[in-house]
Amino acid sequence: MKIGFIVECGPQGAETQVIPFLAKMIREDIETEVIPLDRKPILKQDCGEFTKKLLESGYRMVMIIWDLLPDWGEYEGKGCRHDDRQEIFASLREAGLKPNDKRIRLVCIDKMIEAWLLADEAALSNFLSTEAHSVKIKKYKDPEKVRDPKAALKTLFENSKSPTSNYLDRIHALPIIKKANISKLRRCDSFRRFEEKIKEAFPVG
Repeated sequence: MKIGFIVECGPQGAETQVIPFLAKMIREDIETEVIPLDRKPILKQDCGEFTKKLLESGYRMVMIIWDLLPDWGEYEGKGCRHDDRQEIFASLREAGLKPNDKRIRLVCIDKMIEAWLLADEAALSNFLSTEAHSVKIKKYKDPEKVRDPKAALKTLFENSKSPTSNYLDRIHALPIIKKANISKLRRCDSFRRFEEKIKEAFPVG
Protein backbone atom coordinates (compact mmCIF):
# COMPACT_ATOMS: atom_id res chain seq x y z
CA MET A 1 0.00 0.00 0.00
CA LYS A 2 1.60 3.21 -1.18
CA ILE A 3 0.82 6.83 -0.38
CA GLY A 4 2.45 9.85 -1.98
CA PHE A 5 2.75 13.23 -0.28
CA ILE A 6 3.18 16.53 -2.11
CA VAL A 7 4.40 19.10 0.39
CA GLU A 8 5.39 22.73 0.56
CA CYS A 9 9.07 22.84 1.53
CA GLY A 10 12.59 22.37 0.21
CA PRO A 11 14.22 18.94 -0.32
CA GLN A 12 15.49 18.79 3.27
CA GLY A 13 12.55 20.58 4.85
CA ALA A 14 10.73 19.46 7.98
CA GLU A 15 7.72 18.13 6.08
CA THR A 16 9.84 15.68 4.08
CA GLN A 17 10.76 14.00 7.37
CA VAL A 18 7.81 14.59 9.69
CA ILE A 19 4.94 13.75 7.33
CA PRO A 20 6.09 10.21 6.36
CA PHE A 21 7.08 9.47 9.97
CA LEU A 22 3.61 10.41 11.24
CA ALA A 23 1.92 8.53 8.41
CA LYS A 24 3.73 5.35 9.43
CA MET A 25 2.79 5.97 13.07
CA ILE A 26 -0.84 5.95 11.94
CA ARG A 27 -0.46 2.96 9.60
CA GLU A 28 2.94 1.29 9.88
CA ASP A 29 2.57 -1.00 6.86
CA ILE A 30 2.19 1.76 4.25
CA GLU A 31 4.96 2.78 1.86
CA THR A 32 5.50 6.53 1.46
CA GLU A 33 7.09 8.94 -0.99
CA VAL A 34 7.40 12.70 -0.50
CA ILE A 35 7.66 15.26 -3.30
CA PRO A 36 8.73 18.69 -1.98
CA LEU A 37 7.61 21.67 -4.05
CA ASP A 38 9.48 24.42 -2.20
CA ARG A 39 6.85 27.18 -1.83
CA LYS A 40 3.06 27.40 -1.87
CA PRO A 41 2.77 29.14 -5.27
CA ILE A 42 4.84 26.34 -6.83
CA LEU A 43 2.82 23.66 -5.07
CA LYS A 44 -0.47 25.16 -6.25
CA GLN A 45 0.82 25.41 -9.80
CA ASP A 46 2.55 22.03 -10.19
CA CYS A 47 0.75 19.66 -7.82
CA GLY A 48 -1.52 18.31 -10.57
CA GLU A 49 1.38 17.11 -12.69
CA PHE A 50 3.07 15.33 -9.80
CA THR A 51 -0.19 13.89 -8.48
CA LYS A 52 -0.88 12.33 -11.88
CA LYS A 53 2.60 10.79 -12.02
CA LEU A 54 2.21 9.24 -8.57
CA LEU A 55 -1.22 7.82 -9.33
CA GLU A 56 -0.04 6.42 -12.66
CA SER A 57 2.88 4.72 -10.92
CA GLY A 58 0.58 2.80 -8.60
CA TYR A 59 0.08 4.96 -5.52
CA ARG A 60 -3.23 4.26 -3.83
CA MET A 61 -3.55 7.80 -2.52
CA VAL A 62 -1.85 11.17 -2.99
CA MET A 63 -2.13 13.77 -0.26
CA ILE A 64 -1.39 17.40 -1.07
CA ILE A 65 -0.27 19.24 2.07
CA TRP A 66 0.39 22.97 2.41
CA ASP A 67 0.65 25.61 5.13
CA LEU A 68 -2.10 28.16 5.54
CA LEU A 69 0.55 30.77 6.36
CA PRO A 70 3.95 29.70 4.98
CA ASP A 71 7.09 30.93 6.70
CA TRP A 72 8.84 32.45 3.69
CA GLY A 73 7.71 35.98 4.40
CA GLU A 74 4.61 36.49 2.24
CA TYR A 75 1.82 35.78 4.70
CA GLU A 76 -0.94 36.40 2.14
CA GLY A 77 -3.04 38.36 4.61
CA LYS A 78 -5.00 36.02 6.86
CA GLY A 79 -4.65 33.11 4.46
CA CYS A 80 -7.56 31.56 2.59
CA ARG A 81 -8.09 27.81 2.35
CA HIS A 82 -10.85 28.28 -0.23
CA ASP A 83 -8.61 30.22 -2.63
CA ASP A 84 -5.76 27.75 -2.13
CA ARG A 85 -8.05 24.81 -2.82
CA GLN A 86 -9.44 26.41 -5.98
CA GLU A 87 -5.92 26.90 -7.36
CA ILE A 88 -5.02 23.31 -6.47
CA PHE A 89 -8.20 22.08 -8.17
CA ALA A 90 -7.24 24.05 -11.29
CA SER A 91 -3.82 22.36 -11.33
CA LEU A 92 -5.45 18.94 -10.99
CA ARG A 93 -7.88 19.65 -13.84
CA GLU A 94 -5.05 20.87 -16.06
CA ALA A 95 -3.35 17.52 -15.49
CA GLY A 96 -6.52 15.69 -16.53
CA LEU A 97 -7.58 14.74 -13.00
CA LYS A 98 -10.89 15.27 -11.21
CA PRO A 99 -10.60 17.22 -7.95
CA ASN A 100 -13.19 14.91 -6.38
CA ASP A 101 -11.11 11.80 -7.18
CA LYS A 102 -11.15 9.81 -3.91
CA ARG A 103 -7.49 8.93 -4.41
CA ILE A 104 -6.57 12.60 -3.94
CA ARG A 105 -6.79 14.21 -0.50
CA LEU A 106 -6.00 17.76 0.57
CA VAL A 107 -4.76 18.88 3.98
CA CYS A 108 -4.09 22.51 4.87
CA ILE A 109 -1.97 22.85 8.03
CA ASP A 110 -3.04 25.73 10.23
CA LYS A 111 -0.82 27.63 10.32
CA MET A 112 2.35 25.61 9.67
CA ILE A 113 3.75 22.28 10.79
CA GLU A 114 5.38 23.87 13.85
CA ALA A 115 1.85 24.16 15.31
CA TRP A 116 1.88 20.37 15.56
CA LEU A 117 5.19 20.52 17.45
CA LEU A 118 3.73 23.07 19.90
CA ALA A 119 0.82 20.72 20.60
CA ASP A 120 2.91 18.48 22.88
CA GLU A 121 4.65 20.55 25.53
CA ALA A 122 6.03 17.40 27.20
CA ALA A 123 7.83 16.40 23.99
CA LEU A 124 9.38 19.86 23.74
CA SER A 125 10.40 19.82 27.39
CA ASN A 126 11.94 16.38 26.96
CA PHE A 127 13.83 17.42 23.84
CA LEU A 128 15.27 20.60 25.36
CA SER A 129 16.12 19.18 28.78
CA THR A 130 19.47 17.70 29.76
CA GLU A 131 20.57 15.77 32.83
CA ALA A 132 21.99 18.98 34.25
CA HIS A 133 19.19 21.31 33.18
CA SER A 134 15.47 20.61 33.15
CA VAL A 135 13.33 22.71 30.81
CA LYS A 136 9.62 23.25 31.46
CA ILE A 137 7.48 24.28 28.48
CA LYS A 138 4.02 25.69 29.09
CA LYS A 139 0.98 24.16 27.44
CA TYR A 140 -0.42 26.07 24.51
CA LYS A 141 -4.20 26.23 24.82
CA ASP A 142 -4.67 26.19 21.04
CA PRO A 143 -1.43 25.70 19.04
CA GLU A 144 -3.19 26.49 15.76
CA LYS A 145 -4.12 29.96 16.99
CA VAL A 146 -0.46 30.93 17.50
CA ARG A 147 0.15 33.57 14.82
CA ASP A 148 3.63 32.36 13.88
CA PRO A 149 4.35 28.90 15.33
CA LYS A 150 7.90 28.82 13.96
CA ALA A 151 8.73 32.13 15.67
CA ALA A 152 7.17 30.79 18.88
CA LEU A 153 9.40 27.71 18.73
CA LYS A 154 12.48 29.83 18.08
CA THR A 155 11.66 31.89 21.17
CA LEU A 156 11.15 28.74 23.28
CA PHE A 157 14.53 27.42 22.16
CA GLU A 158 16.28 30.72 22.85
CA ASN A 159 14.74 31.07 26.32
CA SER A 160 15.34 27.46 27.33
CA LYS A 161 19.04 27.96 28.18
CA SER A 162 19.50 24.59 26.53
CA PRO A 163 22.58 23.70 24.46
CA THR A 164 20.09 23.57 21.57
CA SER A 165 19.16 27.24 21.50
CA ASN A 166 18.46 27.82 17.82
CA TYR A 167 15.47 26.02 16.26
CA LEU A 168 16.11 24.76 12.72
CA ASP A 169 13.17 22.90 11.22
CA ARG A 170 15.19 20.58 9.00
CA ILE A 171 17.25 19.47 12.02
CA HIS A 172 14.92 19.59 15.00
CA ALA A 173 11.34 18.98 13.82
CA LEU A 174 11.67 15.22 13.40
CA PRO A 175 13.48 14.53 16.72
CA ILE A 176 10.77 16.51 18.52
CA ILE A 177 7.90 14.73 16.77
CA LYS A 178 9.50 11.37 17.60
CA LYS A 179 8.99 12.21 21.26
CA ALA A 180 5.40 13.36 20.77
CA ASN A 181 2.27 11.58 21.93
CA ILE A 182 -0.16 11.22 19.04
CA SER A 183 -3.08 12.01 21.35
CA LYS A 184 -1.52 15.44 22.00
CA LEU A 185 -1.13 16.06 18.26
CA ARG A 186 -4.88 15.53 17.91
CA ARG A 187 -5.34 18.84 19.67
CA CYS A 188 -4.68 20.31 16.20
CA ASP A 189 -7.65 20.10 13.82
CA SER A 190 -5.33 19.87 10.82
CA PHE A 191 -3.49 16.88 12.30
CA ARG A 192 -6.81 15.13 12.95
CA ARG A 193 -7.75 15.69 9.30
CA PHE A 194 -4.39 14.27 8.25
CA GLU A 195 -4.91 11.19 10.43
CA GLU A 196 -8.52 10.67 9.35
CA LYS A 197 -7.71 10.83 5.63
CA ILE A 198 -5.00 8.19 6.00
CA LYS A 199 -7.31 5.92 8.00
CA GLU A 200 -10.11 6.37 5.44
CA ALA A 201 -7.82 5.42 2.54
CA PHE A 202 -6.08 2.58 4.42
CA PRO A 203 -8.65 1.04 6.75
CA VAL A 204 -7.47 -1.62 9.16
CA GLY A 205 -8.64 -5.15 8.37
